[in-house]
Amino acid sequence: MAVGGHRPLDDKPLASVPAILGRLREFAADPEFWVSLGETFRVAAIGLAISVVLGVGAGLLVGQSDLAYRSTRVLVEFLKPIPPIVILPLLVLVLGPTGDMGIFLVAFGGMFPLITQTAHGVHDVDPVAAETARSFRLTRWQRVRTLVAPTALPFVATGVRISASAALVIALVSEIIGGAPGLGKDLVLAQTTGDYAAIYALVVTFGVLGVLINGLLAALERRALFWHASVRSEVTA
Repeated sequence: MAVGGHRPLDDKPLASVPAILGRLREFAADPEFWVSLGETFRVAAIGLAISVVLGVGAGLLVGQSDLAYRSTRVLVEFLKPIPPIVILPLLVLVLGPTGDMGIFLVAFGGMFPLITQTAHGVHDVDPVAAETARSFRLTRWQRVRTLVAPTALPFVATGVRISASAALVIALVSEIIGGAPGLGKDLVLAQTTGDYAAIYALVVTFGVLGVLINGLLAALERRALFWHASVRSEVTA
């Protein structure tokens, strides 16, 4: 994306609203901007999908066993707050400043909240309902489909929303610090050339993208969980 090179340096660290809107219009007409936006979104989406598959799968296994739930809880709670960025230098050495590096970081950062949320949801199954299902000799798949999944889905949906917000931030950080291609790298270029209008325009783009993703996930959650008490209470209110 063409950022800053054709403009004189501006000594003022702030940009006017018309200047920011002007840069946004220029970005909208610039194919390189859409390529960078697509790369950032691709990294965040693929990394999030991997974290959902791994996190939900691990959470289902952990949540259905009291021993596994108690044994892994401390480890997961210890690893969950560790920012993925701490392993960025190692990934740059191994994978280089590529999209694969960002995907790995996003998957690593989003996996632990999903493990925690899914395990809590599975573990929250009503013991009386579980014993009733066993007494009726339901198969494991039938118990998962009719008992475990409805209980765990609201927890999983919350975990996906948390991980999705983190996925976008981690993808941008991997581009800003790690040098991977995308909007984060364009932001660094704008900062280097002193193009403050472009900096603020990119920040606005990040914010709008985050709001759109959160709104889309919230709408999907309401549609998928229309039967849940929390969603019905929101609609009634």
